[in-house]
Amino acid sequence: MSNFQLIVFDLDGTLLTHQFELLSSTVEAIENIRQQGLRVTVATGRSYKSAKPFLDQLDIVEPMVFSNGAVFDNPDSGDRELISGVPLETALIVLMLLPEYNISVKLHMADGSILKSDSTPWPDEGMHFEVGDIRPRLKEELDEDPIKIVFYDKGGNLDNFMQRLQEILDRKSQVSIFRSHVRYMEMTNKSVSKGLTLKKLVQKMGIPVTEVITVGDQDNDFEMIRDFGMGIVAGPGTPKLLEVCDHQIPMPEEKGIESLNQLLADII
Repeated sequence: MSNFQLIVFDLDGTLLTHQFELLSSTVEAIENIRQQGLRVTVATGRSYKSAKPFLDQLDIVEPMVFSNGAVFDNPDSGDRELISGVPLETALIVLMLLPEYNISVKLHMADGSILKSDSTPWPDEGMHFEVGDIRPRLKEELDEDPIKIVFYDKGGNLDNFMQRLQEILDRKSQVSIFRSHVRYMEMTNKSVSKGLTLKKLVQKMGIPVTEVITVGDQDNDFEMIRDFGMGIVAGPGTPKLLEVCDHQIPMPEEKGIESLNQLLADII
């Protein structure tokens, strides 16, 4: 297939439907992509544990990127490596503000555990996402940097909360805040992103960035869509993504990955 060696997919909203389902037609389409000569892997906002059931169904064996670029598989050592987390001081500021805005958060930790700030039910919890260990005194107990923080708000306060948080952190902030799904906001270290970490990964794999195809649907996929050989947006995308992508395909519910097969066949 032309000069392309590797195709990298986001999971939620790209390979998975917005109801977090992996369709059998998508699994079959991924196998067809392999048969066209491409290696297949993922770069996801999920932790490895959360992603694993889908990775098993997709038979992904290549090195992967997790937690929005904070963690990746090192093909040199075979180890899963943490690049950088959210500074503890910033995480404590987040926890301090939560009661005022009635926001619920989950902190993803380096050991794979998830610490949840309260008992608020989150959509699809227990089915597609872990509930986590509920810690009402999390602000007092937290003593290390989380890999990332995920925010959920059912009351419409999330935008005001984020504005207040950014005012406190100001321009010297070491974190990035972005939407990774229509229901959630996430925070990671500013020094990491899917795109930046994917560059490290493909370099270790000996693959030029120009020979990598990337597919995503949200702004946390921006650098990944912009900076590689071909960037493809799944579904409606966002204004940022549509400015930098090369192609657009339907969402997975509308046979997006199946249509990708035809797009890739046309490139041969």
